[in-house]
Amino acid sequence: MSHPSIFIFTGTSGSGRKTIARKVGDELSWTAVRSCTTRAPRNPAQSDGDYHYVSREQFDHWDNDGLFAQTADIDGNRYGVLRRELEDALARGQSVYLVLNRAGADAIMKHYGDRAVRIFIYVDKTTMRERLESKGTSYEVVEHYLDHYSEEVTYRSKCEHVFENVNVARTAELIRAALAR
Repeated sequence: MSHPSIFIFTGTSGSGRKTIARKVGDELSWTAVRSCTTRAPRNPAQSDGDYHYVSREQFDHWDNDGLFAQTADIDGNRYGVLRRELEDALARGQSVYLVLNRAGADAIMKHYGDRAVRIFIYVDKTTMRERLESKGTSYEVVEHYLDHYSEEVTYRSKCEHVFENVNVARTAELIRAALAR
């Protein structure tokens, strides 16, 4: 069986999907394709490497030029995956991974079909709250994420793989085993 070459990590806020994606991606030598965003970095003093931070004008220009494989508008900010970054890695024969919300995951699935697979990561609401609070996330943002939890978690039924992330090392191990089948 040939394996898809685009792995999409999606799931609930606070589930650790970025951490899991980095761990599994590093262990399996996948190329990270970072999204562009118009939102400001959470900690401007320290680059997080999670996104390409761009101005709204730059983003809109690229979007109008058709440079994105997918875009999403979330809470007043724009997000998108540059098609060239994704396709250049694929053309080099490299598997890639993305960290996307469900709208982004659906757009990639629609465009790339069976070359893509969704890996849904979730935690229960109590763990989600604890993780977000431990990162210093504001009360308002935590409550916003909790309000959207039910909506986010229902997306798992559309994903090819679903994992509860209680322990990062164990979750990564389970993902590697599932993808090896």
